Formats: sequence, structure tokens, C-alpha cells
Amino acid sequence: MPIEGFDYKQFSEMLAGQAKELVPAEFDDFQRNYIVQTLLNFSMLAGEAISNDPNMGFNADQAVLLTQIIAEWSFHKSVDLIRSGIDSQYWDGVLQKVAFTIFEIGKQTIQNNLPQDQMLALIEHHVKQAFDGAVDELQQNGLIDEAVKNNAQNQSNIDAMVQEAEEKQQEEEAAAAAQQQEMQQNMPMQDSGQLPAQGMPQSPQPQGGKNKILKLASVALILKTLSQEKVHTILNKFNPDDAQLVIQYMQMPDLETRLDPNVSIQYLKEIKTQLPEPKQLSPSKITERIAKAIKGCENLQGLQDMLKRERPMVRKFIQCAYEGEFYEMPIRIANIVAQHV
Repeated sequence: MPIEGFDYKQFSEMLAGQAKELVPAEFDDFQRNYIVQTLLNFSMLAGEAISNDPNMGFNADQAVLLTQIIAEWSFHKSVDLIRSGIDSQYWDGVLQKVAFTIFEIGKQTIQNNLPQDQMLALIEHHVKQAFDGAVDELQQNGLIDEAVKNNAQNQSNIDAMVQEAEEKQQEEEAAAAAQQQEMQQNMPMQDSGQLPAQGMPQSPQPQGGKNKILKLASVALILKTLSQEKVHTILNKFNPDDAQLVIQYMQMPDLETRLDPNVSIQYLKEIKTQLPEPKQLSPSKITERIAKAIKGCENLQGLQDMLKRERPMVRKFIQCAYEGEFYEMPIRIANIVAQHV
């Protein structure tokens, strides 16, 4: 007998639609279609099994929860398989073992009323075991070599997503710090350590004189160690004239030798004290980010419509965050939800 309030076909198609937007950009059409279709297939199979088995005794929220967990892990492990170098003819076998494991572990934990954070941690543990075991079996049967096996077992798309979110936060913080500072013009500073005249850019000197020049040159030392993308993000927050000077200093091959080391160190220490601490994955900061995003949302009705399609745990988590509370959830997953909001 169908579960009231749980249309597994509609729900599975909605999950597949969301997955299309999350597939890594570097994947080709075959890989993109495989990920989305695999997620759809496993979601449909899980939803149908839950709906047709009265012995499971699931309500709609529980059915949605388990189906979405299977969908999410199908997505992540499909990405991992594609990046692993394992031939596509073996992907289905690996993913079937992963999906079956999730279904069994999830069913047992829900029926035993295990807290959701413990449930998710337990499923993640067994997903890794099932995935690694299936890959080991391929290697033992001579279907892949040791290098491919190791590469596959070292893949973790879910960890990569968390790392990407953290790096994005850090870039935003660095850009914000640059905007706040705008290179304070009258900071007390000793006169020694100036760049030699022949080493200075030919552009007009920035307002603020020698101290400003030394500080810009010291900032250039930092930016020379960063990626071009991060440098671009930070310099966009600078006054255009100052940004141009920093770029010219960065292009000086002997910049380090033209600055008094003691002066550079002093400036860099002063800059460091003004930078905000990097955001860690803490419950309070994640809660604050979500609450801020919701309060600044111009389309609350659209947000509410989106939340109606989410699983109960996510809805509860977002609602609690809006009220300033952290609903218990694994911190990595909480951060992904915050990024989505």
C-alpha cells in the first residue's frame, strides 16, 4: 500500500533535476547523463521498495529521508568512480553494492529510532566499506590494477565539496579584509626599508606617501604566493590605482631584495592582525550564515517552496538555524546545506 504523502516517482525526478546542476563541469555528456540516470534509477528502486513493503512501517518523512540519502551517495560515488579511472562497464556493479548497503543500514537505523546524526555517520562508514570492498574485488579479479584501485579508494567527492566551500569562504574573507583596510594611509612606520627609486613603479605615487608604498609592496609579497584567481578576487576590492601598483610590484623579480625584511615583516604582521579569523566548520558559524541568508532573502515564498521538497531533517535544520539554534547534524553535511541555502 502506498505511503500517504510520499510520491517516490515525483520525488526521484526532482532529485535527478537537482543533480543536473551539481555535476562537475569537466564531465562530458556521457558522464553527466550516467550520474543523473543512476541517481534516478536508485531513487526510484528505493522509493518503490519502501512503498511496497508494509513490514518496514515507514511514514512519508522516513521514506523521503532514506530515498534522498541513497540518491546523494549515488551521486557522490558516481563522481568518484568516473574520476577513479575504472572502466565504465564496472561502474554499475560497484554502485549497486553501495546502494544496497545504504538501504539495509538506513532501514535498520530508522526502524531502531537511531538519532539522525548517528545514522548518517554510520551510513557513511558503511558506504566507504562497501565501495572499497567492491573496488578490491575488481582488483583481485584482475579487472583493474593496483594504481587504479588506490586512486579509486582515495576519491571523495563529498570531502571535495566541503573543501571547496571552505576555500570560497576564505577568499571572501580575504577580499573583505582588503576592502576594510584600503591600506591605511597614516600608519606609524619607520622610514627605513623604502624601495630604491629605480625599483619603484612609474605610476603616480599613491596618496599616503612612503608608508602606503611600502605597505602595497608588502601586500604584493603575499599575493605572489596565491593563485591568479584569488589575486584577482582580492585586488577587485582595492582602489584601481592601488591595485595597479600592487600588480607592478608583483611583477618585479627581485621585489624581496628591494624591501628591508624587517619592514616587510612588520607590515605583514600588522596586516595579519587586521584579517578576520578564517571561518571554521563550527555549529554557531553555520547557524549564523543560514540565518543571515534567510533574513536577506527577497523571495521567501520561493524559499518556502524549496524547503517543502526537502527531507524533514533538512527542513528542521534550517528552521532551527533561523531561530538561532543548531539542530544536530554532521558538521560537514550542515556546511553543505548552508552553502545551498
